[in-house]
Amino acid sequence: MKLFNWGWCAGGALLALTGLAAEKEVPDDDLRIRGIFNSNLPGTEKKHSLRFIFHPHLGDLINEDYLRTPMGARYGITQQWEVSGEVETYFSHGLGDEKFFDRFGFSQVRFGTKYRFAKPLFADWETATGMDFSSPVGSPPAKVNDGLEHLMPFVTFARPLDGHPNVRVFWGLGADLVDRSSVPGQLRKNQLSDDSLNLTTGVVWKRGIMNYTLETNYATTRGIGQVDEDVFTVRPGFVWEVPEKYTKGYLGGRWLVGLGLRASFGEDGTDLGASAKVRVNFDFKKLLRRKK
Repeated sequence: MKLFNWGWCAGGALLALTGLAAEKEVPDDDLRIRGIFNSNLPGTEKKHSLRFIFHPHLGDLINEDYLRTPMGARYGITQQWEVSGEVETYFSHGLGDEKFFDRFGFSQVRFGTKYRFAKPLFADWETATGMDFSSPVGSPPAKVNDGLEHLMPFVTFARPLDGHPNVRVFWGLGADLVDRSSVPGQLRKNQLSDDSLNLTTGVVWKRGIMNYTLETNYATTRGIGQVDEDVFTVRPGFVWEVPEKYTKGYLGGRWLVGLGLRASFGEDGTDLGASAKVRVNFDFKKLLRRKK
């Protein structure tokens, strides 16, 4: 039976601490705020830049019994090659059916790497390739993760439109090779549970302090999985760079606010949702100088 479902995710706050000063342009990895904009873009972390990430899923305080909090780091080995690692914790926050801190632990680990080619492989398309891996760990509640191990290789391309340097189009190819782990989990609506291939296309339009995004993704298990399933997803959204005058007198740093919509169409029917998230970047060097 086909289902029609509305879902709302009251996002989260992502704190990133980096050893580099804030840049004028939003880096590709900063634009990738999951739930707002999920696509990999070719840009990589600058050489010897170390970024620590703290990302509580504040929407869990409303929607779930457990608050998930990924913590990790991303490091630029060279100007073109980055690596990242992340561990996700969870604890019962006490606002649901579970008592405060009645259950807690680790729920997932993630590792990734991305390499950006120094020269475009063809025409003027920036090119990068990489791989992400994630696996459940510990004994978390089934709602906390999907119970699957994911190995996700990808290649991504991007370039500005001729005559419109603020409009950047992108596309990419990838795969999601999954294995059932020993940790129980729960799939999201329209999430594929078998090996799949995917094609992503989209555009990023920078207009002043606004970054408007649109991404479309088609994923299929045909020819690679044991069952034939397809999912098509559309995500329009925007990322707002909060002007420094609003944050300088308080915590400082670079604040990005993202809002996005999601529509997916698959075996579970139509699933609609919205997300709101905040990303805050602090420069370690500036914080230390201010403290002194």
